[in-house]
Amino acid sequence: MKIISKRFLLSAGAAALLAGCATQPASWEYRTRTTDNPKGKSVLDEYGKSGWELAGCTCRAKDQTGTNFEYQYIFKRPIFKQPEK
Repeated sequence: MKIISKRFLLSAGAAALLAGCATQPASWEYRTRTTDNPKGKSVLDEYGKSGWELAGCTCRAKDQTGTNFEYQYIFKRPIFKQPEK
C-alpha cells in the first residue's frame, strides 16, 4: 500500500511540475563570450548565476602556428512576455 501511495505522489508531483512548465518563452536573448581559457569554468559559473544557459562553444586558432586558441561560449536565456492586463 505504501508503494502505491509513493507512486501516486510522484506522478502527481511530476504532473504539477510539467503544468508549471507549460509557459513558453516568447523569445530568447543570446550573448557570446570569448576567452583563452579552454576550461572556462569561471565563465560558465559567472553566466549561470545570472540565468544564462550554455547553448554552444566553438574553438579556433588565434594564429597560423595552431598552438594558440580562443574559445567562444554562446549563452541563451528566455525572455518572457509580460501578461497583458
